[in-house]
Amino acid sequence: MKALNKSVFVMGLCGLMLAGGLRGSEFTSPAEWRMVNTNAVNQWMVERQAQASTSLLVWRGVAADVAKQEVRLLAEAVGHRSGITAEFLLVGPNSDRAYEAAAVTVAQPGDIVRAVESLGVKRGGSVGSRSFRFWPVGERMSVCVRRIDVEGDAERPMRSLINDQEPDEPLLGEGGVVFTGGVWDGDVCLTDAQIPCSIISLYNEKGTIFDVPFKVGQGEVYGRLALAETLPYGALLEVVIKPLTPADGQPLVLPLSIDVVLQEGGDFTVTCSGDGKVLKKGDLPDSLLWLKAQQGAGREPFVTLSIDEATPLKKAVEVASVFVMLDGVGLKLDGKPEGGLYARAFTPMEKWREREGRVPQPYELHVRRGEGGGLEKKLVFVEEDWTVPGLDPALTPREHPFSEWAELPELVAKTGGPECKVRMLFVYAPADEPLSAFMPGVRLMAERLPLVYVFSGE
Repeated sequence: MKALNKSVFVMGLCGLMLAGGLRGSEFTSPAEWRMVNTNAVNQWMVERQAQASTSLLVWRGVAADVAKQEVRLLAEAVGHRSGITAEFLLVGPNSDRAYEAAAVTVAQPGDIVRAVESLGVKRGGSVGSRSFRFWPVGERMSVCVRRIDVEGDAERPMRSLINDQEPDEPLLGEGGVVFTGGVWDGDVCLTDAQIPCSIISLYNEKGTIFDVPFKVGQGEVYGRLALAETLPYGALLEVVIKPLTPADGQPLVLPLSIDVVLQEGGDFTVTCSGDGKVLKKGDLPDSLLWLKAQQGAGREPFVTLSIDEATPLKKAVEVASVFVMLDGVGLKLDGKPEGGLYARAFTPMEKWREREGRVPQPYELHVRRGEGGGLEKKLVFVEEDWTVPGLDPALTPREHPFSEWAELPELVAKTGGPECKVRMLFVYAPADEPLSAFMPGVRLMAERLPLVYVFSGE
C-alpha cells in the first residue's frame, strides 16, 4: 500500500511539473492567461484594503493614492525571452494576447481608468474615437515598474523593458504615455472584454487605456520594438503610474476650435476658441505665434480647423497647408468641424489626379461656372473592368450631369450600385470658386462618402 501511495505521489508530482512547464512555456498564439501569484496578489490586496481611505482608493489589483498622485497596479510577466517583438507593454486579464505583451495586469482596464481619474486626470480619446482623429489625445503619464518577487528591487522606467531600433526618437521616451482612457459605453468599460484588452499599447490601438504619443501603425512595431530582457514567467510586478503635469499645474491637452475668415483686404481673421471661450483672435501670423507660445508653455494644442465657406478654394488651400505643415510639430490636427472638412482634404497629392493606378477609383464631383454664370455640376464614376488581359483594369469614366444637389445621393447610389464599397470622394472645382460651390454636395454625401479630397481646377 505504501509503495502504491508513493507511486501515486510521484505520478502526481510529475503531472504538476508537466502542467507547470506547459503554463510556463512561451506564448506564441492567442491563449487564455491564468493568474500565477494568487496568494501574493491576495496579500497585496489585504495590505492595501487595510490602508484604504478617502485618499487611498482600492480596486482589485490597483490602488490610487490621491495625496501622492500615483496609481499602483499589479501585473505578471509573460515570460518571453529578450528580443521578442512586443505590441503591448500591458494587457488586461481577459486578453488572449499575452503572446504579444510583456505582462498581464491583475486589474481590469476599467478599474485602472477609475484609479487614474480619481487623481483628477480626465480621459482623453484614442485614435479613431471620433471622426478624423489620427493622434491619441490625453494627459501624459510616467510609468515605472519594480519586481515584487526580488527583494529590494528599485523602481525603474517601464520603457527600459523595450529596445527601440530608433533610440533618438523612441516611441516610449521621457514624454511618457497618453491617457486615452479606453472605450466606454456609459459606465461600462468595453476595453475590459474587447480583445486585445490593451492597457499600454505600443501602437495606436483604438481601445487602449494608454497609448504612445505618436502616430504609429501596428505594422510599424515589427522589426523596431523588442523586449530588452527576459522576465521569468509569472514574475510579479508592481507598476507605478503618475501624471506628468506641466510646471504651472494646467492640463497638457489644449483642445482648440480654430475658425478662419477671409477679410476684404485679403487677410485672414483667425479665432481660437477652447472650452466655449475665445482665447485668441487676430490675423494668421499673430495667431500662429500665439499657438507657438502655448506649446512653449507646456500646452499640447489639438486643433479642429474650420474655414469659412465664402473663402475661395485657392485661399482655403493656402490656410490649410499651413496647419497641415504644423501637424505633429507645433500642433495636432484633431477631427473635422460639423458639416466641414478635415484640413488635409485641401492638400491631396497631385498624382492622385491620374486615374491609372488609383485603387479603388473614387467618386468624382466636378463643378464649374457655365457661360451664363450658373454652376454646372456632374458626377463621374469610373468603371473598372478586371476581365481584360494584364494586371490593370480597363477604366471607363461615366459622366452624369445634374442640376440640383438633392439629386446627388440617388445618383451616387445608382452609378455605384448596391455592392459598391467606395467611401472616397474627389472634388474638382475652379481655384477662384468659394467653398460654398461644392460643400452642399459634400455634406449631403458625408455619411456615404466621408473621405474627401479637393482639387483646384480640372
